[in-house]
Amino acid sequence: MSESVYRSQAPFAERESAVLVIACTSNAFLPYTREFLERHLGLPEGSYDLLAVPGGGQFLLLTEYLPKFAWVGHRWIKFLVERHRLRRVIVIAHQDCAWYSEERFIPPFLQRLGVGRSLKDRQREDLREIVQALRQLSLPIAIEAYYAEKSADGFVRFTKEA
Repeated sequence: MSESVYRSQAPFAERESAVLVIACTSNAFLPYTREFLERHLGLPEGSYDLLAVPGGGQFLLLTEYLPKFAWVGHRWIKFLVERHRLRRVIVIAHQDCAWYSEERFIPPFLQRLGVGRSLKDRQREDLREIVQALRQLSLPIAIEAYYAEKSADGFVRFTKEA
């Protein structure tokens, strides 16, 4: 028989969600992402589904290079939208995302295609393409995209991209 090691402080409560958030797993940016969602967008804690994966929504764009990533990502999103009756998807990318510089996942020849563009420009362009990829799924959802970056005053700033 298994021994219980922890008991939640609050009783279990089933919660409805109408929003899916797709973000990177970065422990540096995820707390600020949650703050942005809860304080600026008015989504109370626990009121949104969070799909956090390395690189955030970038997996939706890898249909030719990592087709299994893209296939699984499309399946996850369709499942969540349909099963949880979601009506809104929010995609968030962040400054200096390590996924974008990892050659094991993004082949060097693809990284070279971005020559002359900053990482920020590539990510912002990807956000626009991610929004298009989500629209191509033909799901009944509103889609928003944001970019998070450290500002000169040491805080994290979010800008709307799409």
